[in-house]
Amino acid sequence: MTDVRIDPRTDTAADQLIRTLEAHGLTARTDIDFPTCTDMVIVDIEGGPEIWIADPTGRTDSPADAHPGWVAIYRPHADLSDDGEEEVYRSEGAGGFARDTAALVVAVAQCAAVRSLAAA
Repeated sequence: MTDVRIDPRTDTAADQLIRTLEAHGLTARTDIDFPTCTDMVIVDIEGGPEIWIADPTGRTDSPADAHPGWVAIYRPHADLSDDGEEEVYRSEGAGGFARDTAALVVAVAQCAAVRSLAAA
């Protein structure tokens, strides 16, 4: 894997996460789930599924020095239905923002790769 330096002073957790995901070949964007008011990073998977990522409070703008962790949910039907959704990563921020984000990216990349192969 490519090492990506994360500077916690630069911008939001979402911005830093998106750059890291993209550096690992994943397509990511921000969005809001209006029914739950969750702002999140969404990773698009070939064929339509998505992985939704936010911190445990449903935010992506927490400061890196107060990082509360990440939650990543695989959504096979994207925002059309929560049927079949599966948690692929959950943390409480142990080890700090950079280490936790690196572990999240590994889990998301593995999930996206497996799901992309299954869709082929």
